[in-house]
Amino acid sequence: MTETERLSDRRFFTWLLSLTILAAFLRIYLLAVTQPTGDEFYTIEEAFDYMRRGHYGLEMWHHPKLRNILVFYSIKCWGLNLFGIRFASVLFGVLTVPLTGLVARRLTRSGAASLLAALFMAVDAIHIELSRQAIQEVYMPFFLLMGIYLALRYLENKRAFELICSGLVFGLGLASKWNVAVPLVLTLLFLVFQQLRQHGPTTREKLAECLFYVSALLIIPVTVYILTYFPWFLQRGYDLGEWFATQKIMFAENLVHKGLNPEVLQVQDHSPLLWFIRPVGFADFLVNRNEPVIVLGVSNPFVWLLTLPAVAYLMYNVRRLGWNNLFLLAVFWCSYLPFVLSKRLTGANTALTVTPFAFMAVSAVIVMLLEGKPYRRRLLYAYVGIVLLVAAPLYLMAIGKGFGTVLQPLIELYRPMHER
Repeated sequence: MTETERLSDRRFFTWLLSLTILAAFLRIYLLAVTQPTGDEFYTIEEAFDYMRRGHYGLEMWHHPKLRNILVFYSIKCWGLNLFGIRFASVLFGVLTVPLTGLVARRLTRSGAASLLAALFMAVDAIHIELSRQAIQEVYMPFFLLMGIYLALRYLENKRAFELICSGLVFGLGLASKWNVAVPLVLTLLFLVFQQLRQHGPTTREKLAECLFYVSALLIIPVTVYILTYFPWFLQRGYDLGEWFATQKIMFAENLVHKGLNPEVLQVQDHSPLLWFIRPVGFADFLVNRNEPVIVLGVSNPFVWLLTLPAVAYLMYNVRRLGWNNLFLLAVFWCSYLPFVLSKRLTGANTALTVTPFAFMAVSAVIVMLLEGKPYRRRLLYAYVGIVLLVAAPLYLMAIGKGFGTVLQPLIELYRPMHER
């Protein structure tokens, strides 16, 4: 590595650390006085019920069980307080920001685009809102990005330990939500493809390597996923056959689940087709000292609405782009289209499976379009300034501080119909 490359790396990681600190501040600020939502109360109850009695729970029984395990031990470690119940979400939410930058750097081959994608994640209102709640939504982008990052590092270094760790991490992702399965399979296919197109190794060596990929990225994740049901096996005395039966029931419920609160159905954005066409939001309602609090995460239009044009631009230029960009496009479309085509009502919280790759595509295209332009830095700074200017009021709503302010008209759009 040359001295210039070392300096470039140092600058990149300095900026990435700064964005991580910013992300931590935005997710921790006033966290200790933000009362739990209804889902969080259920999370606490279900965590103890699962770990002590092996029960799946009542409200979120159809989801995998890693959340119950992490919330239980987090409370054991930090106490039954707001920080204790939210520790895992805050931690994963913060760490998703540098992971977005690290994965983007390997897929876009651009330090500037990587930092821009990390900035988008750091200030994204929906991600901030859900990072401050004890639910599993922010687990998804963290684990899938970590799994991809370790797999891409393995391609560079060929250290078996990194791919094994990738499988372990992907397994934890599956144990958070099944949405992680799509990036997992695509990562496996990408590694297999890269191995088969090499000219040096023999056919036998290639097949042996591919077998290792399957072991690391299929057998290990599935094993980790099953192990997260250990309290259920131990406390309830069920066997593996009964476990398969419950998985089938959970899957069937996930296909049709609409939540338990009819009022929430009125105020949430439930169409994935709209995620990148107009601003969408995810709202929660609670009461703090007899005062109403509306926690509302709304997508930043100057980032989210650029997604489809950016993806289209990358597809148009796919011939001159590398395989890494093709992998980025594949993960985006294969993660996004199943939600669009599904008849199930899907909230904007689920978009966190897709948004890291949307942010990478947008940042990559912005940097590509500005490349060689005489005023590219000024234009880039102006764009970032607009994004941050819009992100500021969106942040206030995401932490429950928009009600009763000039943001009230926007919040009123999410009021249930019978209250208007």
